[in-house]
Amino acid sequence: MREPAGVPGTRDLPSPVPPHPVDRILTPGRARKYRQVLARRTARLAVVVEDCHDPHNATAIIRTCDAFGVHRVFVTTGRNSFKINRRVSQGSHHYVDLHVHRDIAGAYAELRSLGYRILVSDLSASATVGPARLQTMMSESPIALVFGNESAGVSAAANAGADGHFLIPMAGFPQSLNLSVSVAVSVYALRQTALMDDLPGDLPAAEQIACYDAWVREHKGAAAEMVMRQELGRNGEDLDVFGARESTADS
Repeated sequence: MREPAGVPGTRDLPSPVPPHPVDRILTPGRARKYRQVLARRTARLAVVVEDCHDPHNATAIIRTCDAFGVHRVFVTTGRNSFKINRRVSQGSHHYVDLHVHRDIAGAYAELRSLGYRILVSDLSASATVGPARLQTMMSESPIALVFGNESAGVSAAANAGADGHFLIPMAGFPQSLNLSVSVAVSVYALRQTALMDDLPGDLPAAEQIACYDAWVREHKGAAAEMVMRQELGRNGEDLDVFGARESTADS
């Protein structure tokens, strides 16, 4: 592995987010942090969690994806609601693109509409691929890694609808890992090079700009809206920077 030039995550990457009227109500450090986090985000890897019942696991997964720059997380809520533990989250749930579906079929349909190849974590599968092959597959097309329920694993429907299966190689007595640990190990294995070499992400410019707007609104609320109304009055034009984002939840 190549040695990183400097401490990973500290250099300024080019950002497509232009100067924004609301920048003046953010500290320079926060405005820079938002832009730099978005500049490192990837949409080529997504995480799917099927019917997680432990709020600690659910939240740890969200925090892991935020930390390693994975932009999209899909969850299904067949028998269990997806609850966020705010103490564990430390705010990470505000900064990932969370897609909630009632069943795996809905999640798979959206993933395929976005061009993802779907791969299920399953120790019993006859055809499995490891981290090296996953890395190659991710360079060819976006991939979504599916993780099952803490006790039951992935459902038959999740297995049947997937494009393939992957495994986490292990050398000890345990045959499985805790759900949130499985996600963390898998995501880091695929993101390690990009993180250590401090490489730019691949989130489209328009999506980075939309996320920046949403994050500022989440952080500053009414103050952000007030700034935009003032800007509207000065310019005499319609600035639709805070347009509502469509929900991806199944109706």
